[in-house]
Amino acid sequence: MEEKPLNLLEARDALVAALTTLSSSGDYLNQLDQALGDGDHGSTIARGSGAAIRELQARTFANVNQEFEAIGSAMMNSMGGASGILFGVLFRAAKNCPAAETLDAPTLGGFLRRGLDDLKRKSPATVGDKTMMDALVPAVEALEAEQGESLASALESATAAAKRGAESTIGMLARFGRATALGERVRAAQDPGATSIFLFLESLTAAAQKAGN
Repeated sequence: MEEKPLNLLEARDALVAALTTLSSSGDYLNQLDQALGDGDHGSTIARGSGAAIRELQARTFANVNQEFEAIGSAMMNSMGGASGILFGVLFRAAKNCPAAETLDAPTLGGFLRRGLDDLKRKSPATVGDKTMMDALVPAVEALEAEQGESLASALESATAAAKRGAESTIGMLARFGRATALGERVRAAQDPGATSIFLFLESLTAAAQKAGN
């Protein structure tokens, strides 16, 4: 049976599921961050995800863009620091995309492409710098390559690309943030920001697959 796009309620529930995964991964992400920074990336992401979940569950939305924008605003306001800005910019970018009442592969690809473009205007970080970009860039490119596929199928490809990107940060030197001062000591660590992108997409994929059944 052909999968249909997620309606507003299904999209909200899928986003809540993905954010719940991020929130519950706080300890794991903190462990990754201990080798690179303050060791609090997971706690910060969990705080932002919790705030975003509460916002999604407390409001009624006219389109999917507003749901993504709500996530970004909640994260930006609750997380603080660079992570709050970066994840806030990524999700809030949906407000500048054409309004959509359902979530399909082209819509999600458009949201994340606009978010990636906005991030590039905020930060010079790119693939190879041991940041969230190592997972986000290949994920967006994978989504764009599968615009004619179902949301679940396109997300599956994006998740696989994000996973490879996150794992590729093992062996890299850090080019941004406090980790740059640690030099060779950070090579063996996987970047927590890139891992957060992968975990979010992995859970969103599972939710989309469940909704399509």
